[in-house]
Amino acid sequence: MTQSSSVEAERRARRNIRLGSLGAALEYYDFVVYLYVATLIGQAFFPADMSPTMRLVQTFAIYSTGLLIRPVAGILIARVADRVGRKRLFILTVVVMSVATLLIGLLPTYDRIGVLAPVLLLLLRVAQGCAVGGEIPAAAVFVTEHARPDGVARAGAFQQMTAYSGFLLGAAAAFVAGLVATHLTPELPSLAWRLPFVVGGLLGVVAIYLRRRIDETPAFVRETVEEGKRPAAPVREVLGKHRRAVGYAVLLVIALTLVNITYFNFWPTYLQTVLGYSSTTSLAASLISIAGAMAAMPAWGYVADRYGWSRMLLWAGLSTAATTVLLLVVIPALPPGSGLAVWVQLPAALSAGGIAASAPGLVSAIFPTEVRQTGFSLPYNLVVAVLGGFLNLILVWLVANVGLGAPMYVVLVACGLTTVAAFVVLRVPIHLGRGARPTHGFSKAGDPAATGRPGLEGAMS
Repeated sequence: MTQSSSVEAERRARRNIRLGSLGAALEYYDFVVYLYVATLIGQAFFPADMSPTMRLVQTFAIYSTGLLIRPVAGILIARVADRVGRKRLFILTVVVMSVATLLIGLLPTYDRIGVLAPVLLLLLRVAQGCAVGGEIPAAAVFVTEHARPDGVARAGAFQQMTAYSGFLLGAAAAFVAGLVATHLTPELPSLAWRLPFVVGGLLGVVAIYLRRRIDETPAFVRETVEEGKRPAAPVREVLGKHRRAVGYAVLLVIALTLVNITYFNFWPTYLQTVLGYSSTTSLAASLISIAGAMAAMPAWGYVADRYGWSRMLLWAGLSTAATTVLLLVVIPALPPGSGLAVWVQLPAALSAGGIAASAPGLVSAIFPTEVRQTGFSLPYNLVVAVLGGFLNLILVWLVANVGLGAPMYVVLVACGLTTVAAFVVLRVPIHLGRGARPTHGFSKAGDPAATGRPGLEGAMS
């Protein structure tokens, strides 16, 4: 390959990684913006004589439906993607999400069409759940397959960082829409919830246009198209031949979900309802934490590429545990209304960013190309749907029965799982990234020469 063609290939790879990651951010935005305007949606889509609590319960029930549909839809989409290619399904998911999101913003309310309004909202949320179930694994696999062998972890961390920006965009859109509806168009109060969905749908149209320019991943073209490795039954092959990788992925995604839900989802509710902080302070604390985790993710990706997955996971687990224990000490000592509440979680968020950043690259790496998206989608979507769908309720119960430290105890469990993952990863085969080489220490079992299997410690270094 000439120098000019090599430079062009590198440029195209970077473009594919950026565009693949951008789509994931829009998917996160479209899916979570619902939460930021949930109260307003409840008022618009359910009878006025229904109690506020029951309206909110119905609204969140519709939200949860989108989560529950994810495993089935994600596995079906991944199965097709492993047979026909990443690119085609990658475009389909953003089309479905964009159309569904735009239509939610245009739906008539209960006052206009009665019970049909929440029914249509439910159907569109199901469509969104299908799109997200296919999108997140697709984005992770797509960007990591386009990465250089020595940059898989950084590509995955970049994708995760970009995806998390969807949380920030969703919060910002809800905030701006509220200002517009209150101060600029008081005669159209519904814009407070409609505008974020309309904007999300229009942004999706831009994403569709950009995704038309992406290339199929080299790994899929080489191993699946050229070498003919097209599994007839990807799910059966994953469960039959790659059970060790599936079990490891479940371990890693459980740790990821515990951290995500506790620190980046439940935290504002915890500050507001348990510790008595205002909604503004709670939202500010949540946004600062998310921004901190995002900022740390590229650094954690570099650590994995430079020193290996095992050391990166060990350092992320131990540092998150240390900063979480610090929270256990500091939070009960804070005076009521203290401004430190906005910043106190930041050190833990910086550390927890390592746990979150590991998932796209590492889960992609432990499955072979011909079943990679199915292998990623199966454990990821099942864990997120089952655990993610109920963890907020579990946290509420734990706070009431265990005490103020309950959220931190949950994160400490995630830290323990991450530490276990740091050692277990030495015995998991690697299929993506730089080839294995002798390890630097944690276990003789991690030495490829001793086990006959590729080790991951040093595989990214």
